[in-house]
Amino acid sequence: MDPRWWRFSRDGLEPSHLLETASGVAAGVIVFDEGQQPVACAVLADAGASGTGTLEFFSLPDPAAQALARRYAPDLLVAAFDGAPIRRLYLERFSGDPDLLGPVGDLFEVEVRYPDFAMIDGRYEDRTIAVLTAERFGEWREGLRA
Repeated sequence: MDPRWWRFSRDGLEPSHLLETASGVAAGVIVFDEGQQPVACAVLADAGASGTGTLEFFSLPDPAAQALARRYAPDLLVAAFDGAPIRRLYLERFSGDPDLLGPVGDLFEVEVRYPDFAMIDGRYEDRTIAVLTAERFGEWREGLRA
């Protein structure tokens, strides 16, 4: 099993397990290309009373899909912070993952790094957990308005 899809496939694809997983999803969005084909998706998971959430962001493995994901990444962050009472938004990545956030990815600060965490496509990759706080997001957003 590819560790990137662990949240959604760890218990197999049996419907009751998928429904249980989906119940932890606060919001989701699909990015479509000009031909109305889905090329990327983002999911805000685990957003609740704790004031934290996890951003899951995936795209098809081609440059055009990844470029569209990067184009809409700022809007996805705005929607996440506007749509849920988030104090801290977490993002998990593997070292070989494509950059889907573009410049807004620099807003996230790495909190934890697990070296050689998982073997993906025949090589070990690090796993990082980064966080974007509501304060840092607010400062970035105010900078856009200035």
